[in-house]
Amino acid sequence: MLFPKISIVTPSFNQSQFIEANIRSVLSQNYYNVEHIVIDGGSTDGTSDVLKKYSHLHWISEPDRGQSHALNKGFKMATGEIIGWLNSDDTYCPNVFQLVASKFEDREAMVVYGDGFEVDEGGRVSRPLYSVGVSPEVLIRYWKWRYEFVQPAFFFRYNVFKEVGYLDEGLFYAMDCDFFIRLGKRYKLHHFEKPIANFRLHAKSKTGKHFLKFLPDYIWEMHKVSYRCWGKPSTLKYYSYLFSFLTAVGYSVIKNLFFSPTSKSRAAVKRLIRKSNGG
Repeated sequence: MLFPKISIVTPSFNQSQFIEANIRSVLSQNYYNVEHIVIDGGSTDGTSDVLKKYSHLHWISEPDRGQSHALNKGFKMATGEIIGWLNSDDTYCPNVFQLVASKFEDREAMVVYGDGFEVDEGGRVSRPLYSVGVSPEVLIRYWKWRYEFVQPAFFFRYNVFKEVGYLDEGLFYAMDCDFFIRLGKRYKLHHFEKPIANFRLHAKSKTGKHFLKFLPDYIWEMHKVSYRCWGKPSTLKYYSYLFSFLTAVGYSVIKNLFFSPTSKSRAAVKRLIRKSNGG
């Protein structure tokens, strides 16, 4: 078996609580040909003190324009044939790099991804995560929620950037979906049913902050990404997406208002009614 170089890119900002577990999960892989690049956005919480403890790291700490910008800086610094994207509060499962490398022995494989676990703030497993429905068409029709993916369980060859470009730095939440749509339009996405990474859901994470919102900001940004792929209004494809989208929205509103007593949309309408009545 060959051991192609794997570059792991980690964006970070004020994540001293989790960054060491992230680093150690890479170190413990028992895979000698790996580099770990940490792009820190100028943290003020002691993150740099943690980074200084690990001489093997390639890291910088300076202000940036957000997570997508930080990741792109890291991707451009990477020297490995295979790239992994591991956010600072996530970790890898033990001894998975050799398995990942074996999938790339197929020279036709450009993108591979596995499954994983959702873990809580303390690293305890909350539930297994299975990557399903990951295709451009399903991600474009995000409103049907037929997909789930474990973002840190994705690996891709470095030269995909030449074909599909880097992350869209104008996106804050859905840069992964946008990137995966572009990858899926160009390459076959190879899924293997093994736990590869742990996705940490906690109150301060982007997902955690918006988990309880009536309409999370993530949804609006997903629509922005999806709409780019609808085509021109002069095409039938455009109206196929539009009709599907409007039908899904209407169904969701009706279901939440009339059939889900505890839904956030129903609670929001009740609050508006009380407010209009002076309650």
